[in-house]
Amino acid sequence: MTLQSSSTLTILKPDGGTKLSVLGDILTCKATVETTDNNWELFELSGLGKSGPPLHTHPWDEAYYILEGEVEVQVGEKIMTTTPGYFINIPGQTPHTYNIQSETAKFLVLVSSPEARHFFEEIDNKIKSLPPDMEEVMNIAQKHNVIPT
Repeated sequence: MTLQSSSTLTILKPDGGTKLSVLGDILTCKATVETTDNNWELFELSGLGKSGPPLHTHPWDEAYYILEGEVEVQVGEKIMTTTPGYFINIPGQTPHTYNIQSETAKFLVLVSSPEARHFFEEIDNKIKSLPPDMEEVMNIAQKHNVIPT
């Protein structure tokens, strides 16, 4: 039996990919379900110190791989300080958050659904100033099943 893939060969230069501004962090989309046979999507997140979302859940799985800096990650009740090389796999519906502790940080965000990208794209398109209008952010989050906990 031969397994066939309908994934698309994707080669991006280091600065390649679609950049999305998400509440102060920059997420660069490196791969989408359109290029990975509907399996996963990958973002490179770059952020400044103290950035990060409130504790929340969503239906898709998400994983972080820390590349640069120090990032406090909370998954459920567990809080850990992560540094380059840490990998955290977060199952869907699990409460989680991150908070960048160093001056800057960079990490990969792997997700199991395009709904995450759709959420990030809508935030990028509609939220243009910081601090954001939290009512508008919450409306967008609810639309994409991102629920604060």
